[in-house]
Amino acid sequence: MLAGLVKGQGLGSSSGRRCLCHRSSSSSSSSSSSSRSRFQPARLRHVQPLRSSQQEQAALKQELQQQLKKAVADEDYVAANKIKEELLKVELKDPLFGLRISLDAAVEEERYQDAARLRDQIKEIEDLNKPQPPDMTGVSTTSDTVTQGVRVRVRSYYVPAQSRPELGQFFFCYSVTVTNEGEKTVMLNSRHWVITDGTGKVDHVRGPGVVGEQPVLKPGESFEYQSACPLFTTVGTMEGEYEMVVLGEAGDWLDKVEVVIGKFALRKPEMS
Repeated sequence: MLAGLVKGQGLGSSSGRRCLCHRSSSSSSSSSSSSRSRFQPARLRHVQPLRSSQQEQAALKQELQQQLKKAVADEDYVAANKIKEELLKVELKDPLFGLRISLDAAVEEERYQDAARLRDQIKEIEDLNKPQPPDMTGVSTTSDTVTQGVRVRVRSYYVPAQSRPELGQFFFCYSVTVTNEGEKTVMLNSRHWVITDGTGKVDHVRGPGVVGEQPVLKPGESFEYQSACPLFTTVGTMEGEYEMVVLGEAGDWLDKVEVVIGKFALRKPEMS
């Protein structure tokens, strides 16, 4: 059986302390094995959530900015210029971007009545799009979902030893077990997390595989790992999906399946 064992190797925080998350294991109906893997946190880059299609636009802008950083770091300036062009197209569709350009022009040309009107319009849009605290009603620190024969179980817990409440830093670990309950072999290709903190700020985290691996699961096999998520609030939520690919009869990876990761809470326990 191909399965994974992930042990918390320790995550260096800004204060130099290390995370003490518990060991996790994996198993199948026939046999079990273990191997070490890296401990990988879900890093936060806060962005304000916008409504309707603007949410997709904001996510695209964030992704393009990340691609631009990488292209510059790799000194791939041809790619960087193309990404800049795409980024400009996205920004031009943003009503705030256009209003801010108009505001700068009005101030420079000393059209102060126009500038005041534009400032009011910008404030109105910004107030409309202010993040709202997440609805935590009925959200547990565990979740259990099944998508096309792939089950995902998650459990989160607060780590006091890695947290510094006096500085507004709260550290959470979560354990994930992915089980193939279907009839075909699948591989976990990539992940997408949506992390919402207690103020409503949202972060999208995407990447290949999990904890540095892209586990292959035959029918009946499981893969379990641990990771972590630091927040600046005492509560938050996480949810998302894994992109899985299915092994065809000819040995090729064919169909893609978006496996849902059900929403679960990150919650600091109330102290009595």
